[in-house]
Order: sequence, then structure tokens, then C-alpha cells
Amino acid sequence: MLKGYKEIRGTLIKKHRSIFGKYVFILEENGVKQKIDVGKMIFERVEVGTEWTIGHINGNIINIRQGLCENTD
Repeated sequence: MLKGYKEIRGTLIKKHRSIFGKYVFILEENGVKQKIDVGKMIFERVEVGTEWTIGHINGNIINIRQGLCENTD
């Protein structure tokens, strides 16, 4: 496993553009909500209600997979 790597999993419940111009996803899993900044292309193409696994290191997204995936380590 990469040092500092973290995955966030959940269902996309809301997406919006922040006052700073960032594109934001709100993911929820088991009642816990997490906020993730994403790029414009992903923001425009993803529908609310889809499931995602997003991996990142130090706030930089390095891996995005549709659907909830099992941890492989």
C-alpha cells in the first residue's frame, strides 16, 4: 500500500460547485458523509446516486472506480 494513500467509498448524494470554483462531490456510506474535490469532466458526467471508490494521496486524486470495491490489501 502506498504511504499516505486513503480510499473513500460511498454513494454520490450531492454535487455542487463551491464559491472558490472547485467541483465538489458529497459521498455517503453508512451514514458518514465525505467531501471530495473532483475535476470538471468527472463532475459533469457523473449522476447523483452512483457508487464510487476514490483513492487519494495528500488530497490529490489518483484513482477513481465506479461501484463499491472490496479492499485488495
